[in-house]
Amino acid sequence: MRYGKLTGKILSLLANGLLLGYTHSKNNQKEILEECDKIWLSIDKKELFQALRILKLNGFLDVVEDNKGNKKAILTPRGKERGMYFNLDSLSIKKPKKWDKKWRVVVFDIPEERRKIRNALRTRLKNLGFHEMQRSVFVFPYACDDEINILVNVYGLKECVRLAEATFFYDQDIRKRFKI
Repeated sequence: MRYGKLTGKILSLLANGLLLGYTHSKNNQKEILEECDKIWLSIDKKELFQALRILKLNGFLDVVEDNKGNKKAILTPRGKERGMYFNLDSLSIKKPKKWDKKWRVVVFDIPEERRKIRNALRTRLKNLGFHEMQRSVFVFPYACDDEINILVNVYGLKECVRLAEATFFYDQDIRKRFKI
C-alpha cells in the first residue's frame, strides 16, 4: 500500500473522531463509527506504525503519553485540517423514505477576500445535491443539519452561513428538480 493512501486513511480515522463531536444524530454517529471500523480493518499494522512516524515527522500528529505510560496519537492543527478534507469527500446526506415537506435553505455571505472558501462551499453543496437558487442561496428537501455543521466548522464559516427550515408556496419547479 502506498503511504499517501495509508496516510489518508490514518488522517481520516483521526478526523472521524472530530466529526463525532460535530454530529448530533445517533444514526450519523453510528455511520462514522462503522466507517472507522472499515478503515481500521483495512490497514496493515506494520505499515501503520511506519506511516505514523512519517506523519509525526511531517507535523500532522503528536504522540503523547499519559501518567500510566499509555501512548496515543493526537492530531495537530495541521493534521486536523488535512484530515477533515479527506472526510469531506465521503460526506453525503441520507434520503428518508418520506419527505417532510420542509425545505432546508442554506444562505451565506462570505467576504470577497475568502472567495476560494466560498467557491469550495458552493461546490460541496452542489456535490451534496443542493439546488442553487441564487449564488449564495441553496435548497435541499431533507434534513442536513449535521452535514452543514461539518462544512461550516471545517471551512471556519460560523459567522457567514445560516441554515433554515422553510415551506415554499410555489415550489413545483424545485420539487421537479428533486423528483418529489
